[in-house]
Amino acid sequence: MSTSHAPRIPSTALLVALAAVVVGAYVTVWLVGLDLAVRPPLPARLQADDVTGLVSLIGDLTARLSAIGALGFCVAALGSGMTEGTLSERGHRFAAAAGRLAQVWFAASVLNTFANPAYVNGVGLHTTLTPAAWWIFLWASPSALAWLASALVALGCVVAGYLSRRWATFAWCWGLGVAALLFVAVTGNVTVGLNHDWATDAAVIATLTAVPLMTLALGAWLLGTEDAARSYQRIALPLLVPAIAGQSLIAWQQLAGVSPTDTPYGGWQLAMAGIAALWTLSWVVRALRGPRPGWGIGRDVLLAVAYLACLTAENHVPPPRFLEPQTVMINYLGYQVQVGPTIERLVSLGRPNLLWVVIVVVAIGWYVTAWLRARRLGRPYPALRLLAWCAAWALTLFLAVTGLWEYSTVQYTWHMVVHMTINMMVPVLAVLGGPLGLIRAASDPAPGRVGAAAALDALEASRPWQVLTSPLVAWLLYVGSLFVVYFTPAFSYLMKYHWAHQLMLLFFMATGYLFFDHIIGTDKAGRQLPHLLKLALVISIMPFHAIFAVSILSSRTLIGADFYEMLAVPWVTDLLAEQNTAGQATWFLGEVPLFLVIAVLAAQWFRQDSKDAAEIDAADDSGDDDSFDAYNDMLAELARRDRQADLDEHRARFTP
Repeated sequence: MSTSHAPRIPSTALLVALAAVVVGAYVTVWLVGLDLAVRPPLPARLQADDVTGLVSLIGDLTARLSAIGALGFCVAALGSGMTEGTLSERGHRFAAAAGRLAQVWFAASVLNTFANPAYVNGVGLHTTLTPAAWWIFLWASPSALAWLASALVALGCVVAGYLSRRWATFAWCWGLGVAALLFVAVTGNVTVGLNHDWATDAAVIATLTAVPLMTLALGAWLLGTEDAARSYQRIALPLLVPAIAGQSLIAWQQLAGVSPTDTPYGGWQLAMAGIAALWTLSWVVRALRGPRPGWGIGRDVLLAVAYLACLTAENHVPPPRFLEPQTVMINYLGYQVQVGPTIERLVSLGRPNLLWVVIVVVAIGWYVTAWLRARRLGRPYPALRLLAWCAAWALTLFLAVTGLWEYSTVQYTWHMVVHMTINMMVPVLAVLGGPLGLIRAASDPAPGRVGAAAALDALEASRPWQVLTSPLVAWLLYVGSLFVVYFTPAFSYLMKYHWAHQLMLLFFMATGYLFFDHIIGTDKAGRQLPHLLKLALVISIMPFHAIFAVSILSSRTLIGADFYEMLAVPWVTDLLAEQNTAGQATWFLGEVPLFLVIAVLAAQWFRQDSKDAAEIDAADDSGDDDSFDAYNDMLAELARRDRQADLDEHRARFTP
């Protein structure tokens, strides 16, 4: 987004319309609360009192509206440009407004840590207001934990709004804000019943597209320039389509075969579908008339408010899925694994991991597009890096669509096979792809805009990035996370929830990438560690990997006991023996890739030494290398100064 054209001030009519829609949103959720109060509770489920339900609804809507508002102002601040990493004066005003809205976001999120678990568990709000009860509900209800994370991110935005003018700070605020709203989305109704694994993944897809769509719409509207309107128009449809697809999958899972016209929950899904249709129509109108600020973007801002009201209602109205019976396995996994694994079942098509399939498609699609763009700009990127990147994600796709993923959720051995591959093999291939270098090669911003390369430079210069990507932190995360996750109650907790299992895999892939980027990565040009230090880092983790594997293999304490004992898959009769096998697999899959890394590092070391030697030889042959001449000249100059000093002393001694 650019400020090359004079911004347009929002019209009074549009501001009045926005205020009316916001008021209508609150009236809507208030009516939903009154309707829920007179409906009978679900079978075998407690129902919270009227006040608790209304507080939960109002708090939920307030948090979502203020969060989108704060993040939208962050977008406007980022789009206002920067000078040497600092926001423009106009951008600073947007950032300050984001901080003020974040105060409301913070207060509403804190309220939801009390109100939401009370509503979900069917108890009065007063029950959760004591510190002891709040702490218990916080860990017993993932949604309460999500709202706490939202409150912490909001607090960070408040501090940033008052104290910072750095462009990267508000990029971090925006990214963390999207992540906080994602956490809220995946801990709601989508976690219940058959196929909830796909519904949770669909919620991830819908949130990671709908939230940027809404915040970009607000940001473009606030900026009020034609450039901002055009930028939003280009990105709107690619975000709108997956958002609609994700929400449609959620509706399919939650309705459980019931017609949407036969249940109040279905009515809210239809309302959200109607808003999506209007949003698409708005895009078509702009495509025909040309994207312009004002009402052209303002329509989407109004639709965003209406969508958030429907989303709040949808998350509080019990869906038909809640009435369907479910087994222990369906409760935890979302599906039933009936028979034991065979080689054929492990390598053939199984139950797909929807989220990872989408990640693979996006990762490869983005890289190929950027790779071709870099070539068009006259900055060709090595084809071997493209091959390495595609190989990394092809391996990930194999894990995501075969029986390996399905059985990794119920059996410890196959879990460790998937984990070690995600943690070691995939990152090694991915870092060889050099994605950050490709971002720079493919960046060609229009004059006055913050391009991808400049944004990346600003982020890399930020303190959080430097800390997270430092060699010491990368080493500690890579080694320490193994022991923290698997030898604490954290593992059982993470395995019980699909969203938590996905988060665990993403975390292990990220830590692997951070570590191996220091060793064999190509994205740290000019900041590369010495090859000897790289080798020392690789060697230093090998004993820890061995200790980790041996600890699993020899432990007489069952890892993830709560989870695996509740699943009780019939083909695993001895969980400790299964754990022993998992330890052996961990040892093998943990050490072998490290030898591959050492081989790649040795090849890079040899190639760099050969390059340096060739450059020195070429300089000698051409006579350009005057380092020895410079050294001799220095010695000659020192000798001349000594002679001059002796002469001056002699003259001073014999001069009367």
